[in-house]
Amino acid sequence: MTDKPSYYELDDELLSAYLDGELSADERAEVEARLATDPAAQQLLHELRSVSQSVQAEIDALEAAGQIPAGVTVQLAGVSQQQAEAFGGLFASMAVAILLVYLMMVLTFNSLITPFVILFTLPLATIGAFPALLITDRPIGISALIGFLMLIGIVVTNAIVLLDLVERLRREHGYTVHDALVEGGRTRVRPILMTAIATILALMPLAAGFNSGSIIAAELGTVVIGGLFSATFLTLIVVPVVYSLVEGLRWRLGGRGRRKARAEAAAAVVAPGA
Repeated sequence: MTDKPSYYELDDELLSAYLDGELSADERAEVEARLATDPAAQQLLHELRSVSQSVQAEIDALEAAGQIPAGVTVQLAGVSQQQAEAFGGLFASMAVAILLVYLMMVLTFNSLITPFVILFTLPLATIGAFPALLITDRPIGISALIGFLMLIGIVVTNAIVLLDLVERLRREHGYTVHDALVEGGRTRVRPILMTAIATILALMPLAAGFNSGSIIAAELGTVVIGGLFSATFLTLIVVPVVYSLVEGLRWRLGGRGRRKARAEAAAAVVAPGA
């Protein structure tokens, strides 16, 4: 087993190497786990990040004033650059994930409207995810964003299970929108709650972070638990309401179109005999 580099022996040098982006992914994870359990190190890192933000603000001011010569590029490097790139990549991944989920639902439901209604569950997840991070005093880091990425695929399943039955009841049994939503909610509420509770319980040990090595993964578990908790219960209320409103609007617009078509047909019949 090889000896670790000397910067593992001095906290200041370790933090410097971390901020300069000189550590591998495993080493960064170990540093972040240690920071999460060391208030003094957290304070030092916070001060160093404040300096980085001040420097970036000064750079932006110089660029806005045109005081940086042409051909000269000034930017922050190290961990700040790595985090910015990682955040940008994760946000792009979220956008692609939402698009793929929407296209999959369009092919499944043969509709553009119903998948759009199902996507309303995604904002509901943030209602629980952000307070969960705030209560547990955990930052919005890379693993937390990965948790949000996972929620995109998790929370929509509840709405899919509910609205799939609603659509089937309307199509095959002639239910009205209201009756189909009531019957679908009554039938699907138990499996939806059981699935959500089982997932939350399975993630509890991860979110608890019993050892220092799981501190980073704890952010992921906290986001998923908080988001799934709020999305599950609000899905049973918000999604049926939005579905009912959208179907009512579509029916009214369709009714106007049919009345206009009948009026034009009647005018065409009367016109030749005039």
